[in-house]
Amino acid sequence: MYHKFNMSALNQYSQSFARQICDDFFDKNQSATGTQILNLTYIPQVNMFVISSLYEKWKAEVETFKSPFFSFEHADVQQALKVFMNVVSQHISVKRDILEPILVESTKNTLSLLLAPQQYFNDLLRDQPEFLVKAETIKQWQKYTRINQFVPQAIADRMADRPTVFVNQAIDWAEAAIQQNPEALEPTEKWLSAFSAIVPLDANTVFRKNNRPAPTPPDTTSEQSFFDNLSQEVPNLPIIEPQPAVSEPVATKEETTPNGFGNHLNSQVTPAESLNDTLKNETDTMADIWQKQSIANIAQNIPLGQKFMFVQQLFDSSNSAYDAAIEALDRATDYPAALNLIRKFTAENNWDTSTEAVVELLDVVKRRFGK
Repeated sequence: MYHKFNMSALNQYSQSFARQICDDFFDKNQSATGTQILNLTYIPQVNMFVISSLYEKWKAEVETFKSPFFSFEHADVQQALKVFMNVVSQHISVKRDILEPILVESTKNTLSLLLAPQQYFNDLLRDQPEFLVKAETIKQWQKYTRINQFVPQAIADRMADRPTVFVNQAIDWAEAAIQQNPEALEPTEKWLSAFSAIVPLDANTVFRKNNRPAPTPPDTTSEQSFFDNLSQEVPNLPIIEPQPAVSEPVATKEETTPNGFGNHLNSQVTPAESLNDTLKNETDTMADIWQKQSIANIAQNIPLGQKFMFVQQLFDSSNSAYDAAIEALDRATDYPAALNLIRKFTAENNWDTSTEAVVELLDVVKRRFGK
């Protein structure tokens, strides 16, 4: 089972919900205190996400408060700063123009956490800087998570005394916790009713739930068979009219990609799976010629079915991760820069570089840079 969010509908609903809450609250108040925010809606998770956002802004303010002219590492200064910031935190006062956009994001995050917890935690973890998750970050998530709290708890338990872990490891732990404890997932009906009590929520508009396996693009079976057996064929032979191998076997040629991309990819990739093999040129059939035509924009030249495959197979069903990656590739200054990005995505997402999805993504990138 998976959920496919209609982001436009989700944004629109969250804005309507936040506007209604603010209309009701600020009709009687000029600003909101911390205690009032904790009771702002009937949905504790929404309130806690607002408080969490304020906490992050509070930490940022501490950093901007520091000055290079004074020793903020001194024990007396540290203690005085702690007391000062704690006093400030007890006097939260947030006006509508600040609170409402925070409330919009908190509403979206709550619905995502409720309806698609695996996608929510995957996206949250992938947003961590330097591809590392800190123990203190997980601790904060435990503190501010009310729905499906067992997931950050499971990550914290597995981290034990380690100060950091790689994002991929934390994602594996989160997914395992959800898959092994489906009964622990928060029931959705109660909270959807609570949302609807403020602004009617048509769940079928905000998201689409599907109990079937994710659909695949047309003719995937034949294409998969082709790519699965590609390494067993002789790539130099014409595809349309197969002939006995008379040309020089590809294995005897030393074909490399620009900047040694295939040779210097992640050390965990085996020779059979190397991107060097993936990037080898084949004899130009009519289909090959079309596929090698240059394009000016990657995002605009990925068909819907291919995009779906990339999102599902390469970016763990995360549209935001896919969009960010494609945007980065489109901004790349040249082909070597794009290959460096592919290396980065491969390491971050543990791609098997022999798969159809990676092959097709590389083909699109090569067309973008006229390769």
